[in-house]
Amino acid sequence: MCRVLDHCHWRWVLFPLLQTAVRVEPLEGEGLTNVLHLVTLADGRKAVLRQPKVARDLPKFVVPGAPEVLAHNGRGDVLVEYVEGRTLADALPVSEEVWRSIGRAFRKIHRIGLLHNDVNLYNIIVGDGKATLIDWDNPGQGNPLDELAAFEEHLYLHGTVLPPAFWAGYGHTPDLNLLRVHRIAGCIGWLSGEDWQEWEDDTTLKPEMLARVRNWRRLLASWLADQFRTAILESDGLTAEVAVLQHRQRPEDRHEHRRPQHSQ
Repeated sequence: MCRVLDHCHWRWVLFPLLQTAVRVEPLEGEGLTNVLHLVTLADGRKAVLRQPKVARDLPKFVVPGAPEVLAHNGRGDVLVEYVEGRTLADALPVSEEVWRSIGRAFRKIHRIGLLHNDVNLYNIIVGDGKATLIDWDNPGQGNPLDELAAFEEHLYLHGTVLPPAFWAGYGHTPDLNLLRVHRIAGCIGWLSGEDWQEWEDDTTLKPEMLARVRNWRRLLASWLADQFRTAILESDGLTAEVAVLQHRQRPEDRHEHRRPQHSQ
Protein backbone atom coordinates (compact mmCIF):
# COMPACT_ATOMS: atom_id res chain seq x y z
CA MET A 1 0.00 0.00 0.00
CA CYS A 2 0.94 3.61 -0.35
CA ARG A 3 3.09 5.15 2.39
CA VAL A 4 0.25 7.57 3.23
CA LEU A 5 -1.32 4.73 5.25
CA ASP A 6 1.36 5.09 7.92
CA HIS A 7 1.20 8.89 8.00
CA CYS A 8 -2.59 9.09 8.22
CA HIS A 9 -3.47 5.93 10.15
CA TRP A 10 -6.22 7.66 12.16
CA ARG A 11 -8.09 8.43 8.94
CA TRP A 12 -8.10 4.81 7.90
CA VAL A 13 -9.66 3.90 11.24
CA LEU A 14 -12.49 6.31 10.45
CA PHE A 15 -13.00 4.64 7.06
CA PRO A 16 -13.50 0.88 7.65
CA LEU A 17 -13.51 0.30 3.88
CA LEU A 18 -9.88 1.38 3.73
CA GLN A 19 -8.71 -1.15 6.32
CA THR A 20 -9.25 -3.96 3.80
CA ALA A 21 -8.26 -1.98 0.69
CA VAL A 22 -6.20 -3.97 -1.80
CA ARG A 23 -4.27 -1.00 -3.11
CA VAL A 24 -3.85 2.71 -2.44
CA GLU A 25 -1.81 4.83 -4.83
CA PRO A 26 -1.35 8.53 -5.61
CA LEU A 27 -3.71 9.69 -8.34
CA GLU A 28 -2.20 11.61 -11.22
CA GLY A 29 -3.66 15.03 -11.79
CA GLU A 30 -3.58 16.05 -8.13
CA GLY A 31 -5.91 18.96 -7.53
CA LEU A 32 -5.05 22.46 -6.42
CA THR A 33 -6.89 22.11 -3.12
CA ASN A 34 -6.94 18.34 -2.49
CA VAL A 35 -4.53 15.43 -2.21
CA LEU A 36 -5.91 12.53 -4.24
CA HIS A 37 -5.41 8.77 -3.99
CA LEU A 38 -6.89 5.98 -6.07
CA VAL A 39 -8.15 3.14 -3.87
CA THR A 40 -8.95 -0.41 -4.95
CA LEU A 41 -11.37 -1.86 -2.42
CA ALA A 42 -11.55 -5.47 -1.31
CA ASP A 43 -14.63 -6.12 -3.46
CA GLY A 44 -12.84 -4.84 -6.59
CA ARG A 45 -14.51 -1.45 -6.73
CA LYS A 46 -12.38 1.64 -7.26
CA ALA A 47 -12.76 4.82 -5.24
CA VAL A 48 -10.99 8.15 -4.86
CA LEU A 49 -9.78 9.35 -1.49
CA ARG A 50 -9.89 13.14 -1.49
CA GLN A 51 -8.10 14.86 1.40
CA PRO A 52 -8.38 18.67 1.50
CA LYS A 53 -5.27 20.65 2.30
CA VAL A 54 -7.47 22.79 4.55
CA ALA A 55 -10.30 21.27 6.61
CA ARG A 56 -13.80 21.97 5.28
CA ASP A 57 -17.44 21.04 5.67
CA LEU A 58 -19.03 18.68 3.18
CA PRO A 59 -22.46 19.11 1.55
CA LYS A 60 -25.32 17.90 3.71
CA PHE A 61 -27.50 16.70 0.83
CA VAL A 62 -27.40 14.23 -2.06
CA VAL A 63 -26.71 15.66 -5.51
CA PRO A 64 -28.43 13.86 -8.41
CA GLY A 65 -25.93 12.39 -10.85
CA ALA A 66 -22.93 12.96 -8.55
CA PRO A 67 -20.58 10.06 -7.76
CA GLU A 68 -21.61 8.12 -4.64
CA VAL A 69 -19.94 9.15 -1.39
CA LEU A 70 -18.78 5.92 0.30
CA ALA A 71 -17.37 7.45 3.51
CA HIS A 72 -16.44 10.83 4.97
CA ASN A 73 -15.32 12.42 8.22
CA GLY A 74 -15.61 15.72 10.05
CA ARG A 75 -12.40 17.14 8.57
CA GLY A 76 -13.70 16.89 5.01
CA ASP A 77 -11.82 13.77 3.90
CA VAL A 78 -14.08 11.82 1.59
CA LEU A 79 -14.00 8.43 -0.10
CA VAL A 80 -16.03 8.70 -3.27
CA GLU A 81 -16.95 6.40 -6.15
CA TYR A 82 -14.33 6.44 -8.92
CA VAL A 83 -15.64 7.54 -12.33
CA GLU A 84 -13.98 5.90 -15.33
CA GLY A 85 -12.93 8.22 -18.13
CA ARG A 86 -10.76 11.26 -18.73
CA THR A 87 -11.05 14.80 -17.51
CA LEU A 88 -12.39 17.21 -20.10
CA ALA A 89 -9.09 19.11 -19.80
CA ASP A 90 -7.21 16.01 -20.95
CA ALA A 91 -9.80 14.86 -23.50
CA LEU A 92 -10.11 18.06 -25.56
CA PRO A 93 -11.01 18.25 -28.38
CA VAL A 94 -14.14 16.13 -27.97
CA SER A 95 -17.00 15.12 -30.25
CA GLU A 96 -20.40 16.77 -30.54
CA GLU A 97 -21.89 13.75 -28.76
CA VAL A 98 -19.67 14.43 -25.75
CA TRP A 99 -20.56 18.13 -25.76
CA ARG A 100 -24.25 17.25 -25.76
CA SER A 101 -23.71 14.93 -22.81
CA ILE A 102 -21.90 17.72 -20.94
CA GLY A 103 -24.83 20.02 -21.66
CA ARG A 104 -27.24 17.41 -20.27
CA ALA A 105 -25.14 17.06 -17.10
CA PHE A 106 -25.42 20.81 -16.49
CA ARG A 107 -29.16 20.79 -17.30
CA LYS A 108 -29.80 18.00 -14.79
CA ILE A 109 -28.57 20.09 -11.85
CA HIS A 110 -29.65 23.54 -13.04
CA ARG A 111 -33.26 22.46 -13.61
CA ILE A 112 -33.57 21.62 -9.87
CA GLY A 113 -31.94 24.87 -8.79
CA LEU A 114 -28.44 23.60 -7.94
CA LEU A 115 -25.01 24.85 -8.97
CA HIS A 116 -21.80 22.84 -8.82
CA ASN A 117 -19.76 25.99 -8.05
CA ASP A 118 -16.42 24.69 -9.36
CA VAL A 119 -16.86 23.78 -13.02
CA ASN A 120 -13.22 23.74 -14.05
CA LEU A 121 -12.38 21.22 -16.75
CA TYR A 122 -10.68 18.85 -14.30
CA ASN A 123 -14.02 18.37 -12.53
CA ILE A 124 -15.77 16.96 -15.61
CA ILE A 125 -15.14 13.32 -16.53
CA VAL A 126 -16.06 12.16 -20.03
CA GLY A 127 -16.17 8.63 -21.40
CA ASP A 128 -18.46 6.28 -23.33
CA GLY A 129 -20.59 9.18 -24.51
CA LYS A 130 -21.33 10.24 -20.94
CA ALA A 131 -20.25 13.24 -18.84
CA THR A 132 -20.11 13.34 -15.04
CA LEU A 133 -19.48 16.33 -12.78
CA ILE A 134 -17.19 15.34 -9.91
CA ASP A 135 -15.73 16.98 -6.78
CA TRP A 136 -18.94 18.28 -5.26
CA ASP A 137 -17.25 20.19 -2.44
CA ASN A 138 -19.34 23.34 -2.50
CA PRO A 139 -22.70 22.98 -4.27
CA GLY A 140 -25.36 25.58 -3.69
CA GLN A 141 -28.13 27.65 -5.18
CA GLY A 142 -27.69 30.59 -7.50
CA ASN A 143 -28.07 31.90 -11.02
CA PRO A 144 -27.24 29.24 -13.65
CA LEU A 145 -25.83 32.00 -15.86
CA ASP A 146 -23.03 32.50 -13.32
CA GLU A 147 -22.05 28.84 -13.64
CA LEU A 148 -22.35 28.76 -17.42
CA ALA A 149 -20.21 31.90 -17.61
CA ALA A 150 -17.62 30.33 -15.30
CA PHE A 151 -17.54 27.20 -17.47
CA GLU A 152 -17.09 29.32 -20.58
CA GLU A 153 -14.23 31.10 -18.81
CA HIS A 154 -12.46 27.86 -17.94
CA LEU A 155 -12.83 26.69 -21.55
CA TYR A 156 -11.18 29.93 -22.65
CA LEU A 157 -8.24 29.16 -20.36
CA HIS A 158 -7.86 25.87 -22.25
CA GLY A 159 -8.09 27.51 -25.66
CA THR A 160 -11.62 26.60 -26.70
CA VAL A 161 -15.24 27.83 -26.56
CA LEU A 162 -18.73 26.48 -25.88
CA PRO A 163 -20.01 24.89 -29.12
CA PRO A 164 -23.65 24.73 -30.27
CA ALA A 165 -23.72 21.02 -29.34
CA PHE A 166 -23.41 21.95 -25.65
CA TRP A 167 -26.49 24.16 -25.85
CA ALA A 168 -28.34 21.39 -27.71
CA GLY A 169 -27.74 19.11 -24.74
CA TYR A 170 -28.49 21.86 -22.25
CA GLY A 171 -31.90 22.40 -23.83
CA HIS A 172 -31.71 26.07 -24.76
CA THR A 173 -29.26 28.85 -25.52
CA PRO A 174 -29.38 31.84 -23.14
CA ASP A 175 -29.00 35.46 -24.17
CA LEU A 176 -25.30 35.46 -25.08
CA ASN A 177 -24.90 39.17 -24.35
CA LEU A 178 -26.27 38.60 -20.86
CA LEU A 179 -23.99 35.60 -20.46
CA ARG A 180 -21.06 37.84 -21.39
CA VAL A 181 -22.05 40.31 -18.66
CA HIS A 182 -22.09 37.49 -16.10
CA ARG A 183 -18.70 36.34 -17.32
CA ILE A 184 -17.18 39.82 -16.98
CA ALA A 185 -18.55 40.09 -13.44
CA GLY A 186 -17.28 36.63 -12.56
CA CYS A 187 -13.86 37.36 -14.04
CA ILE A 188 -13.53 40.54 -11.96
CA GLY A 189 -14.57 38.61 -8.85
CA TRP A 190 -12.06 35.83 -9.46
CA LEU A 191 -9.17 38.18 -10.24
CA SER A 192 -9.85 40.13 -7.05
CA GLY A 193 -10.22 36.97 -4.95
CA GLU A 194 -7.76 35.27 -2.60
CA ASP A 195 -7.11 32.15 -4.71
CA TRP A 196 -4.03 33.57 -6.41
CA GLN A 197 -2.17 34.51 -3.24
CA GLU A 198 -3.13 31.23 -1.59
CA TRP A 199 -1.65 29.32 -4.52
CA GLU A 200 1.50 31.45 -4.42
CA ASP A 201 1.86 30.69 -0.70
CA ASP A 202 1.18 26.94 -1.07
CA THR A 203 4.61 25.30 -0.72
CA THR A 204 3.14 21.90 -1.68
CA LEU A 205 2.05 23.10 -5.12
CA LYS A 206 4.11 21.59 -7.90
CA PRO A 207 6.03 24.08 -10.11
CA GLU A 208 4.05 23.13 -13.21
CA MET A 209 0.76 23.72 -11.38
CA LEU A 210 1.93 27.09 -10.09
CA ALA A 211 2.96 28.02 -13.63
CA ARG A 212 -0.51 26.96 -14.82
CA VAL A 213 -2.40 29.21 -12.40
CA ARG A 214 -0.07 32.13 -13.09
CA ASN A 215 -0.83 31.75 -16.79
CA TRP A 216 -4.56 31.60 -15.99
CA ARG A 217 -4.31 34.92 -14.19
CA ARG A 218 -2.48 36.51 -17.12
CA LEU A 219 -5.07 35.21 -19.61
CA LEU A 220 -8.00 36.38 -17.49
CA ALA A 221 -6.57 39.87 -17.13
CA SER A 222 -5.94 40.05 -20.88
CA TRP A 223 -9.46 38.84 -21.72
CA LEU A 224 -11.05 41.31 -19.29
CA ALA A 225 -9.09 44.23 -20.74
CA ASP A 226 -10.25 43.22 -24.23
CA GLN A 227 -13.89 43.21 -23.09
CA PHE A 228 -13.68 46.80 -21.90
CA ARG A 229 -11.92 47.89 -25.07
CA THR A 230 -14.59 46.16 -27.16
CA ALA A 231 -17.42 47.66 -25.08
CA ILE A 232 -16.03 51.15 -25.61
CA LEU A 233 -15.62 50.71 -29.34
CA GLU A 234 -19.09 49.19 -29.68
CA SER A 235 -20.67 52.30 -28.17
CA ASP A 236 -21.61 54.72 -30.98
CA GLY A 237 -21.13 57.83 -28.89
CA LEU A 238 -17.81 56.74 -27.46
CA THR A 239 -16.60 55.59 -30.87
CA ALA A 240 -17.09 59.11 -32.18
CA GLU A 241 -15.40 60.57 -29.12
CA VAL A 242 -12.40 58.26 -29.53
CA ALA A 243 -12.13 59.28 -33.18
CA VAL A 244 -12.09 62.98 -32.23
CA LEU A 245 -9.49 62.44 -29.53
CA GLN A 246 -7.27 60.46 -31.88
CA HIS A 247 -7.61 63.18 -34.53
CA ARG A 248 -6.40 65.81 -32.03
CA GLN A 249 -3.36 63.79 -30.93
CA ARG A 250 0.04 64.23 -32.44
CA PRO A 251 1.12 61.43 -34.80
CA GLU A 252 3.80 60.28 -32.37
CA ASP A 253 1.19 60.08 -29.57
CA ARG A 254 -1.11 57.93 -31.68
CA HIS A 255 1.80 55.67 -32.51
CA GLU A 256 2.55 55.12 -28.82
CA HIS A 257 -1.06 54.20 -28.11
CA ARG A 258 -0.75 51.23 -30.45
CA ARG A 259 1.34 49.49 -27.81
CA PRO A 260 -0.36 47.51 -25.06
CA GLN A 261 -1.17 49.68 -22.05
CA HIS A 262 -0.47 46.82 -19.63
CA SER A 263 1.86 43.87 -19.76
CA GLN A 264 -0.77 41.57 -18.22
